[in-house]
This record gives sequence, C-alpha cells and structure tokens, in this order.
Amino acid sequence: MRRWFLSYHSPDQALAERLKAALERKDTGARVFFAPSSLRSGGFWSKVLAEEIAQADAFILLVGEKGAGDWQVLEYDEALDKRVKFPDFPVILVLLKGQTAPGLPFLRRLHWIITPDPSSEKDVARLFDAAAGTGTRLGELWRYTAPYRGLAAMEEKDSDYFFGRERKTVDVISALTAAADRLPVLLGNSGVGKSSLAQAGVLAALKRQAWPEGAGAPVPWPQAFQESRRWCFLTLKPGTEPLKALVESFLDTWQLGSTDPERVKQQNGWIELLRDGKAMLRDLLDATERRYKELDRTKPPAFLLYVDQGEELYVRAEEHQRRRFSEVIAQGAVDPRLYMLMSMRTDFLGELQKDEPLFRVHCKVDVPPLREAELREVVSRPAELLAARFETDGLVDIITRRTAEDGQGRGCLAAAVLHARRYVDADGEARRRGAATSRAVLRAWRRTERPRRRLSRGPPELSGRPSPRLHSKACHRA
Repeated sequence: MRRWFLSYHSPDQALAERLKAALERKDTGARVFFAPSSLRSGGFWSKVLAEEIAQADAFILLVGEKGAGDWQVLEYDEALDKRVKFPDFPVILVLLKGQTAPGLPFLRRLHWIITPDPSSEKDVARLFDAAAGTGTRLGELWRYTAPYRGLAAMEEKDSDYFFGRERKTVDVISALTAAADRLPVLLGNSGVGKSSLAQAGVLAALKRQAWPEGAGAPVPWPQAFQESRRWCFLTLKPGTEPLKALVESFLDTWQLGSTDPERVKQQNGWIELLRDGKAMLRDLLDATERRYKELDRTKPPAFLLYVDQGEELYVRAEEHQRRRFSEVIAQGAVDPRLYMLMSMRTDFLGELQKDEPLFRVHCKVDVPPLREAELREVVSRPAELLAARFETDGLVDIITRRTAEDGQGRGCLAAAVLHARRYVDADGEARRRGAATSRAVLRAWRRTERPRRRLSRGPPELSGRPSPRLHSKACHRA
C-alpha cells in the first residue's frame, strides 16, 4: 500500500479533493493523507503532520490558482528534510497550468508536473511514474516561474530566488542568538529590502533550520535554534492600532473563526488589558500555551514576533496605543520564550531614539543598499538557477553598475530586470528579434533612468503618477 502526503493551500481544497479521489481510484489500496483545515490552523507546526510525512512513501506539493500557502512551506521543508536522509523519497510538484511556481529552496531540482487538470487519468499516471522514480524531469523551468519579484517584498516562499543578502541574513540570526533579550531592528532606507531580508532571509532560514545556501556560515546552526522550524511565528504591521495588531497576531493561532463572537470578545478584552497596563506580553504567551493545551497540541519551543514597517508606530498609530505598544514589547524582550525582530526606515531613527522603552532594548542592524557585486547576484543568479541567462553579460553589467551608482535604484533595478526577463531562454540563447533585441533591452533600461517620481508600482510600466511609497514620503516631509 502506497502512502501519499498531499500538501495543498486551503483555497484550493476542491482541486486537492479531486486529486485525492483520482489517486484512490487509480490504486484502491493507496492511502492519501489529506490534512483537514483544523489540523493546519494555528501558528506553529503540528506533530501529526510531521509524523504523516515521516510515514509517507511520496509527497505531492499541489500549487493551484492561489499559489503556495504558508503551511505548505512548512510541509515542504519537512519533506525536503526526509529527502536529504532518504534520497529516493519522491517530492513532486503538481502545478496548475498558467500559474507561477513558488521559489522554494531546491524545488527546481525535483520532479514537476504541469497540468490544467491534476486529477486527469494521464497526469495521475505521471504521478505514479514519478513516485516510482521512472518519470522524466521537466525542462525549461523558466517558463513556469517568476524569479524577479519587482517592487514587492519577497516572502519565505520566494527564498530560492533571494540573493545578495546571505551574509546579512547570517548577521541577523547571529544577533538573535547573541542577545535573546534584545530587539534587533533592521534599519535601512525606504525600498532597500528590509522586509525581504526579514521574510525571505531570516524567517525562511529559521523555518528551514539552516543557513542560506551560499552564505558560507562559519559556524554550525545555533544549538538554541535546533527546533526553530517548530516555533510559533507571528507577524504584524502596527498600523493605526498597534495593540490590536499585536493581539490579532496571537489570536490567529488560537483556532477561533474570524466570525466567531468569542474571537471579538477575546480581542477586545486583551486590547483593554494591554492598554490599561493590566496585562503584559508574557500573559499573551501564557494564554497561547494554555489555548494549545486545550486543543491537545504541543506547545511551541519558542515564539518569534516580527514587526514589519515599524515606522508606522510614529506616523499612523494613536499616541497612547503607540506608547503602550513600546512598553509591552520592551517588557516582553526579557521572556526566554520570545525572540523579536523589527524593520524600520532609517529616517525614523530619531523617533526610535526618543522612544525610551524600545530604544532601551533595541539592537541596531544596518541594512545598507546592495553593492555592485551583490546586485549582480540579484540580477544574474535567479536566471542561472533556471538554466537561463541574459543575452549578453554586458547587459547585466550595465544594470548592476548603474543601479549601484544610483544608490537608491531598487525601483530602476526592478523595472530593468522585468523588461530583460523577456530576453532569457532556457538553452542559453536569446529569443531573438533580430539585431533589435539588445537595443530594445538597453532602451528599457534607459526608461528606468527617468526621474524616479515617474516610477509606478506596476511592473514594469512607467506612469505619470507618483508611487505610493514616494507619495507617503512627500506627505511625511510636508
């Protein structure tokens, strides 16, 4: 009897159910583990899921219209660990045709099945071939991936295409290890990639329990982080009500329905307790551990709280909530169960210095603009991973050199590589449009050198509208 583990994103449950039924029709003796949503809700890893993957004969990563979910990333990492120990363990990507594959580590080296209907008889047969080790691997992976993310922040599921910050990722994790009772704050200019460093760099490494590939880390993975994959990961943006954002990040792990009146009652109660100084962060941690005991789930070895866009505390948050949020975070820093990380724009360093509770526990981690050598990695390495390359090395040199000279050219870089993406091909040859190809790419690059106020968020077109990022900066200056 073959045991399958079917990993799916909850919005694609109907697609997963059809695939499960097709596998069982093909082999009536097969057992397909199809995790119910109740087992995958909450903020940290379930022991049951780990046991099911350990017992499985094959692992299917199903990616449908909604992309890869956060839980799929954890399930994939567990399956990858098993494959390291047992190289013959099949890990198979089933990608709905027309969708973009996630940038998960080592995914490009595994077996891919691209199909408009995963439950079709032909594709189920291909799945059985792949599980038996007789299938053929897909070529031209570049056709099904989008390694250049433009202006959007990269997330854990994009980590395979995250380059240029490997050493900085090691530095941040080392800071977490060395000063567990401090709050590392990633400080850098707007658009420099702080959120990407935190999510596709630090959080992705912690969830994999491994240093970034190519980081050349001089020491083994920290002993204190040996169970980091099973931590409870909490992420928030302060917004206008930072205490509410903090409470919601915890309640998301409590398995309370979004429309459940009990959730509203708990949310309002905890906000009031924190606001009035009658509760602290350790009380939320205690309550979360009790909640998981009620649910008969193993408590996490530790918690990690990531505060993204920390500058919102000083430009959006109501003053009393901001002050209490800072006090709550500062008091929580000494709890041995909790690790914290924050990202913030450099131009708000003065506000952070005036914020006595946060400044007292913070540990500054500078995030400078990428240097030319790092920019070259950002531009060239994603294409290389997909057995593709730019039409000429000179084009990569031009993009990286001029972006490095600009110093703030992330938007220019994003637009340029998205234009240039049209001119890479799997066999190393450009999809030629006559002699005009190189000139077209260079023209695309020159377009990105127009005044940055004309750069819109929509990749890679340009418009006369100021970008939301630049608009918010202008409002702040006013």
